[in-house]
Amino acid sequence: MRRYFSILGFIAVIGLPCLHADVATQAQAAADSLRSGHPIDASSRYRTLLTDPTFRTAGSPELWYNLGLAEEKSADAAGASLAFRRALLLDPTFMPARRQLETVLGTLGLPIPSGWDESVRQSIHPEFLIVAGSILGWAGVFALILLIFLAPRRKFWIAAVVLLVIAGHGAAVLGTLIDPRRVAADKAVVTSKKAPVLHATPADSGTPGGTLTPGLLVSVLSRNGAWWYVSGGPGLTGWIPSDTVTPLLPSVSSSSGGS
Repeated sequence: MRRYFSILGFIAVIGLPCLHADVATQAQAAADSLRSGHPIDASSRYRTLLTDPTFRTAGSPELWYNLGLAEEKSADAAGASLAFRRALLLDPTFMPARRQLETVLGTLGLPIPSGWDESVRQSIHPEFLIVAGSILGWAGVFALILLIFLAPRRKFWIAAVVLLVIAGHGAAVLGTLIDPRRVAADKAVVTSKKAPVLHATPADSGTPGGTLTPGLLVSVLSRNGAWWYVSGGPGLTGWIPSDTVTPLLPSVSSSSGGS
């Protein structure tokens, strides 16, 4: 991880443009704490920074990445996995966060995210596909209308514009499908240091049915007060205390007190 410390100062100041001086100073102080070997202090500073309105509304993959480094150095691998996942939620192409997430998941014995959608996200930001595809698609629609009325016999150009419309809107649909934020509201990360036990009913007396590994990304299927019904994969479905997980989206309230 040492190779990443050299970019902390850059991320704290240059990577967070247009900030108020006090916020930039806090970011630099947090980076200095992490660089000097005080990850707990750095973690506290980053958590405070991430409550600033500037970041709660727009988000900051750089700050979540740095928080993940601090959590990792503090021996909180599950918390680090959450921070790195949040960084990638904001910017799926942020490769330093992706590499560190893979390292942390390997430490926890969890599988690394894979699939065609992950491969596409690593290469191109879903937002770019959505915006650029929509622009191209609608530009093609208007061009097609003009061609039909002004040059109806130019079939080659009409066919080319139709392909542009299909490609543009297809890219926008693809970007929407692979955007991790599309399903993030129903996702949470197991942040409890002790593996939570799955119960058949929302009560401590419920029949146990396996455990969830800290750092695992789960789907929240239902909520019942202090108990959440979650799925961590085949054979890993049941009720767990809500304070053992933290929602993937920071804006989603949780009784866990997580970041």
